[in-house]
Amino acid sequence: MRCHDATGALAPKPPPTVASPGEPTSRGASRALVTGVAIGLQLSTAVAKRVLVVDDMAYLRDIQVLLLSEAGYSATALGNAREALDRLSELAPDLILLDVSMPEMDGRQFLARLRAAPQWQRVPVILTTGKAVEGLARESGCDVLAKPFSDVALLDRVNRLIGSAASNGS
Repeated sequence: MRCHDATGALAPKPPPTVASPGEPTSRGASRALVTGVAIGLQLSTAVAKRVLVVDDMAYLRDIQVLLLSEAGYSATALGNAREALDRLSELAPDLILLDVSMPEMDGRQFLARLRAAPQWQRVPVILTTGKAVEGLARESGCDVLAKPFSDVALLDRVNRLIGSAASNGS
């Protein structure tokens, strides 16, 4: 790209400055590099909120993770509730999307164990189910999304419970 001088004429493009290996760069280049790094660090301070998706149906997990990731959330999917319980401390989710009907340990059993641990009692949970939802929200104390649900319904519910993907304290 060429620049214009004070008269409006095209000024010649200065040659790029390249330091040889082992040769120090100029102060200006060094300062620009440091400034660029500092700006990059400052912009990346907003950490994406973490959502754990627990569902035994792989295609449903994949769709939910895709929707959440595209919205800016950090989404992790697991296929069973036992593994989810084992990895809670590692994953430290801000919200859990939990299928109610799963083999081995269902969503209700997972929720009972989750709520029995003091450090996880306040983590919001959205139960997803293809069965009747009457009474499930009241019984569980959780939000409930009936399957099939739309991407708008999912993202609206997640946003309402934990705020936008990278907000701090919304």
